[in-house]
Amino acid sequence: EQHQDALRRATSLIHNAPWFAEAWNQRAIAHFQLGRFQEGARDCHQTLEINPYHFGAAAGMGHCQLKLGQPAVALESFRRALKLNPGLESIRSQVALLERTLEREI
Repeated sequence: EQHQDALRRATSLIHNAPWFAEAWNQRAIAHFQLGRFQEGARDCHQTLEINPYHFGAAAGMGHCQLKLGQPAVALESFRRALKLNPGLESIRSQVALLERTLEREI
């Protein structure tokens, strides 16, 4: 519940160790919790640039993209997360829901 403090600490860590993927991911989580979805998606992207196997960042990016009204882009992020970790059942459910929703829109 101390999202502002988490944001400040993660930002400080990023300034001192910009190659540390988890600092970017933790800041993305703080941004998301504060409703800053664009910033959260940006930090998830940076996490994945540093560590392309970070399934949490891929899933987090999908959640941010959903909040930004980008369901097709979110679907791709969720699919990436599932490729990295097939055991993410909540993400698998989200993929199925988005596929059905987007299919109806076509």
